[in-house]
Amino acid sequence: MTVFEQVKDTSEDVFEHAKEYIEAQWELGVLNASYKAADGITSAATALIFIVIGMIALLFMSVSLAFFIGQHFNSFALGFLYVGMLYVIIAILLWLLKDKYIKVPLINSFLKKFSSGDENTKH
Repeated sequence: MTVFEQVKDTSEDVFEHAKEYIEAQWELGVLNASYKAADGITSAATALIFIVIGMIALLFMSVSLAFFIGQHFNSFALGFLYVGMLYVIIAILLWLLKDKYIKVPLINSFLKKFSSGDENTKH
């Protein structure tokens, strides 16, 4: 076998290994992206379930509180008015504090979840 044939065989092997490596990296990237997408979807679905259950519980507790306050003041309308005013005050406070307590933590959570350094993606 000549030197030319040895170089040719070696270069073919190198190119074949490089091609396999690139294909493996591509497949790994696709799997990683699929995992992150599935993880995001399941996290959103789980959060939605908890939000719905929480909203139903909050509804029943609010109605109960309104009846309790209304019974105390002998006017159920006043009970519902006071509970409604409580929610308006809570909404105003949340609006004033939204950047510090809602927006920034949500952004940080999102970035942590979908950053490449996520420990859950190293399975």
